[in-house]
Amino acid sequence: MSHYFYITPDEYAEAAKNGVDSENLNRRVRLLGWPKDKAIQTPLRKLTDRRKWVEIAKRNGIGYSTFMNRVNNHGWGMERAATEPLQDRRAAAAEATEKIRKIPRKIIQLAEQNGIAYHTLHARVMRHGWDFERAATQPVMSHADIGRIGARNVRVKYGDWNRVYLNSGKKLSFNKGGEHQSAGG
Repeated sequence: MSHYFYITPDEYAEAAKNGVDSENLNRRVRLLGWPKDKAIQTPLRKLTDRRKWVEIAKRNGIGYSTFMNRVNNHGWGMERAATEPLQDRRAAAAEATEKIRKIPRKIIQLAEQNGIAYHTLHARVMRHGWDFERAATQPVMSHADIGRIGARNVRVKYGDWNRVYLNSGKKLSFNKGGEHQSAGG
């Protein structure tokens, strides 16, 4: 192992029989750290002449790096990589947005037609778990509507406490069960 980087003339000859020239054998053993046996036995890769397709790609407005990325990273054939037009960035962004959209565009448009803001629609669906159709069609309540519902719920739970409180002249307090008790007077 002490002479691992020394390549004998016989090893150069054996590598030449396998199609590996002396420069590549030296590079493999001394620079890349390959074992000598592997460096000698492994033939050189055949390079693919892509000049014709690179020129066609250039005529079609496709850059060299895009062409090579399509061939090497995406596994496209050279003809397809050289001739398929580049994707419009705006169209690609719109397509990606539609792909990840949580609420379909149709439902958003329906909500807009019914006067429901997007943030209201989003909250109804995501936070409150409403189905799309209900969230897009049920009208938004006014503050007065909300107040009437709240007052009705108070009357159902505690009775008509305004009449009791105002007519009796006593202060009322409510226990945890919702029953009212007089606090004095």
